[in-house]
Amino acid sequence: MKGKKRIFSKRRNIIILSIILLAVLIVGIYFVVHSPAVLFCAFSVFQTFKEVRMQKQVLCRTDHQALLQECRELSKQVLTENPDIEYYMIVPDSVLSKYPVIRDIGARLVRVNSSGIVTIPMGSTMWHFGIYAYPEGLNLHPSSHEDKELIPGLWYYDDRYGRYEDYDEGIERLLQKRRK
Repeated sequence: MKGKKRIFSKRRNIIILSIILLAVLIVGIYFVVHSPAVLFCAFSVFQTFKEVRMQKQVLCRTDHQALLQECRELSKQVLTENPDIEYYMIVPDSVLSKYPVIRDIGARLVRVNSSGIVTIPMGSTMWHFGIYAYPEGLNLHPSSHEDKELIPGLWYYDDRYGRYEDYDEGIERLLQKRRK
């Protein structure tokens, strides 16, 4: 007895599957182009995954001592080269290229204020988090949020502390992962 006779050949299955995928792709592109809500949702989901990855990078994988040291060196350099800063200065990429730890955390923007405090905001318009680094001898609590002191002089801030129950415990679990 011969084996079962195939209804469709392999080649025909591939052609049918390709046509279905092409149709799904065309319909998807149509909805993305003609519906800003779909585009916004897709962007939001992608942005959230990126931000969670950045948060884990800062809290779990970054050498906090090296980050603080680089921030302090950057602060000294900026204040030495620009002693007339009134409020803050956005540090250009050409300067940041000398600081690999700051660059590795995914910082797109680094600010140094007139007191030498380095701020590295890392969130987006929907989630604000990042790092405050204080110059030697200056270690203040940076804001009204329930920020976390990673090491003396280096703080993690996050605007989700007050919005979500047990969020602080989640941050603490990430920090415990790092300490293991």
